[in-house]
This record gives sequence, C-alpha cells and structure tokens, in this order.
Amino acid sequence: MEAPPLDPRQELADLALAVRGLTELDRLLGVRLSPVPSPAPAPPPRASVASSRDEDAPIPPPSFVNRNQPSPRPSPSPRPRPAAVAKAPLPEAGLPLPQRRVQNEGRLHGLASQMMGCQKCGLSKGRTKLVFGQGDAAAELVFVGEGPGYHEDMQGLAFVGPSGSLLTKMINAMGYLREEVFICNVVKCRPPRNRNPQPDEMGTCLPFLRQQLEIIQPKVICALGKTAAVGLGLLNPDASLGGKRGQLLQWEGIPTVLTYHPAYLLRTPGEKRKAWADLQLTFPHLERRRPEPIKPDETERRS
Repeated sequence: MEAPPLDPRQELADLALAVRGLTELDRLLGVRLSPVPSPAPAPPPRASVASSRDEDAPIPPPSFVNRNQPSPRPSPSPRPRPAAVAKAPLPEAGLPLPQRRVQNEGRLHGLASQMMGCQKCGLSKGRTKLVFGQGDAAAELVFVGEGPGYHEDMQGLAFVGPSGSLLTKMINAMGYLREEVFICNVVKCRPPRNRNPQPDEMGTCLPFLRQQLEIIQPKVICALGKTAAVGLGLLNPDASLGGKRGQLLQWEGIPTVLTYHPAYLLRTPGEKRKAWADLQLTFPHLERRRPEPIKPDETERRS
C-alpha cells in the first residue's frame, strides 16, 4: 500500500525547523555564517523527560557506584568551529533493524574510508591510528567522548584502557553489552599529552561526528565529559558540566544526557552515583536494554 503524498506545507515546516536547529547549534558553537544544509527529512520531535529525584529508581550496581560525593572540578574547554565535509547518504526510514544495521555498516565504512589519511588539522601529525569509533551501526544509544588517549591511539579503538573498562561497567549496568552500543569521540586523533582538543581541532572533526550520528540515528546520545558537551554545542565553554547534568537535553531532536567522563570518575569515585543517575534518564527512551544489569561473567557467555 503506497504512503500518502507529503503535504508541501508540512514538508516546508519541517525543513524550517531543521534549519532553525542548525542555526541555534551554530550560535552555541560561535559560528557567524552557516552553510545551507541539503534538504533531509527532519527527525520527529521527541518530548523532553524531566528529571525527578522523587521517583523510584533502580538500585545502582555496587561494582559501578560509590557513595562518596566530592564536588566536581570542571576544566575549561575550547569553542569548536565546524568545518565543511561531504555528507554521506542517510539511512532509509522504516527498514527492519537487521537491514538497517547492514546498510549503516556500509555507510559508516565509507565515512571511515573518507577520513583515513585525514590531515585537516594538526592532530594528524602526532597520531598513531585514527580512532573512528566502534559498536552497533544501528545502536539506539551512542556514547560520545572528547578524544582518544594513549591506549586508544595505539589500538585505534575508542575507550580502551582504564577509562574504557569503567565505561564497559557503566554500559553493562544499563543492561547492554558493549558491542550493542556505539562509542566514539568528538575528535578522532589523540591530542598531544592528552590535552583538551582545541577549537579548530573540534571544528574539523565535528562534521564527521555529525555524519556518524545521522547514519546511526540513535534514540539517545550520552556525552561523556565537558569537552564532549561543548563539542556537541550543548554547553558553553565557560559553563560548568555540573550545572547541565541531571537533565535531558536535545541534540538536533535526539534526547541527550551529559555526564562525567569515566577518567574523571576514576579520579573522583564519589561522583559515580551522580553519573548513574544521569544514565537512568535515558531508560524511558531505550527499547533494547535488559531490565537487569549484566554481570561481568555473563558478558563472556553472551559475546
């Protein structure tokens, strides 16, 4: 049965809404002139879910959460300036999940091939391996960090080493295997001495990140750390992450949560309880997560 033709007025309204969203994102990123985007189907609006500390919540898994709560120490972060990059075709809406996964894998592979050998910013000079990101190409949950560290640079994988181990525990506590989500960073090459990415570096990689998210079309995004939040345009560089976490935001129509980076949680374990509360905000929007945390011994049996 053929779908009814689109109402031209509704299509124009949807396009105007998408342009307004891009304009607001550019305002947050400090961009004065915005390129006109190619027309694309606007994502359906999703209602924001307010955080409520009075509602009952699942008990945090003891292997992940610590009860101490010292105050966070947000670090300054640069303001990215997006650069133009060729856009990959978007996935077809309404495809069954297995077909969409295969289609997305091909498009992500094409985007990764486009990025190989990239020398658009100075980070390329010191990298060992470009870290594109990995996971389910049709994941309903995407984690976005700031940039690769030493272990990531050596292996070409996002979030390995101690921070990656803690992130895996967080993912398992949510009821997912690590390979059932997608994990990536704002920048794809390691900054020298693990410093924060500079504005031009984030601006160069931001269009690639946007394409990744447009291809995957997740139901929820989780930004790990202040730099990732700034890179996504959800936090001003001078603002504190603590003032924006604990609530559900929107990134181009996708519900988005800001929480602490696993590296910060390793240094400040008392904040793990707050991070767990942030992750719980995503639960109403996720359909594939298991209702109970996955225990470490179960990850081996299910992989």
